[in-house]
Amino acid sequence: MRSPLLRGFEYSVHLLCMLFLVVGLSLGAVWGQSSASSAKVRGMTSEGSPLEVTLKTDRDSYKLGSEITLQVLLTNKSESPMYIYGTLDWGQSASLSLWLKDAVSGKDVPEEFIADALPPPPGSKDEFVKLLPEPVYGVVLRSRLAQLNVQKSGTYELVAEYHSQIPSRMNFGLPIWSRENGTVPSNRVTIAVGD
Repeated sequence: MRSPLLRGFEYSVHLLCMLFLVVGLSLGAVWGQSSASSAKVRGMTSEGSPLEVTLKTDRDSYKLGSEITLQVLLTNKSESPMYIYGTLDWGQSASLSLWLKDAVSGKDVPEEFIADALPPPPGSKDEFVKLLPEPVYGVVLRSRLAQLNVQKSGTYELVAEYHSQIPSRMNFGLPIWSRENGTVPSNRVTIAVGD
């Protein structure tokens, strides 16, 4: 039988261990996210991919606090039709991500708000878009620079990426671009932001 003092000590030690575990996991997730986003911006290439992702901005230069319009366009570069899930949403659980980096310092711009739409799984093949060779399918994002955490003037590099959230087993007999096909990065776009 343990004394009340020993039980109180064990309880305090358990709480302290749980606190260290939670803090350690949180720091690991933050460091992992930072290094993952760095790897995505620095090491992404899409050479040889049948799917091409193109990122376009409405201008090359902006003022702090102004609005930016981004276009993400998907092009089938193969000679055969492919199908992509028709819902293009933002976030790691969806189909599109956007990464920003300070072009001078090389540091990632951390995300203040992490978009993560989770569209429902497709119920039929009608929810896929047939992408013939060369036609383009895309989406437009309008956002204030502050929402992308651009808080100071400078030069920034933007990269978008497409990643299907649909596993190949949910293809409804169609040649889909599935989760197993991996991530396809866009071209890099550089913008200047002034006061």
